[in-house]
Amino acid sequence: MRIARPSRPEAPFKRKRGPPPQATKLLTYSLGAGIVFMVLLGIVFLPRMFPNQPPVAIIQLSLRPGAGTEFEVAAVTMALGVDKFRAVFTRDGSVLATLGPPLQGVNATLRFADVNGNRLLDPGDYFALSPPPTGCFRFEIFQVDVDRRVALETWGGCA
Repeated sequence: MRIARPSRPEAPFKRKRGPPPQATKLLTYSLGAGIVFMVLLGIVFLPRMFPNQPPVAIIQLSLRPGAGTEFEVAAVTMALGVDKFRAVFTRDGSVLATLGPPLQGVNATLRFADVNGNRLLDPGDYFALSPPPTGCFRFEIFQVDVDRRVALETWGGCA
């Protein structure tokens, strides 16, 4: 059995009149409600997209030539106050000395020198360490307000 195809219309469909006013009103109100909804979503969710984040300073240390072990701050992404940092010096996993926050005070094993005296950790400042003769040494600097390690140096008999 064969089904006949519908015949082509003689003239293409042309609307003789505009849409009824109710349809126009409904489309306008729907568009307005959609725009209001998008604005409300923006008010609620955009502030969560841009939280207030404290700056993080990434520190590059270099071994300073001279007597003893001294690490000079070679570069810093952002110079922050010495009260935002803590330095830890360990040997074979046990802490030998801790300094800070702030990075001040004199310790027999670890000392910080703010060369230009501006109370910022910036290039030119250095850390002087007095390590025991042998072991696996690790020197770390932490930024305490964001709880992150921002510098790390290891040397000695580390595997």
